[in-house]
Amino acid sequence: MISTSGVTLRYGKRALFEDVNIKFNPGNCYGLIGANGAGKSTFLKILSGEIEAIWAMFT
Repeated sequence: MISTSGVTLRYGKRALFEDVNIKFNPGNCYGLIGANGAGKSTFLKILSGEIEAIWAMFT
């Protein structure tokens, strides 16, 4: 299981993610959908550790 709590990422004064909480349960298949530029790839990069969030807790 992957769980995130309070994921926050800002670029200057603009908040891309603010206090995002999500839980991925084992045995399920998940997908991220959204418009171009919505932050799907950025969120996955935060989960993988490629980009460091301002604040986040992962378990």
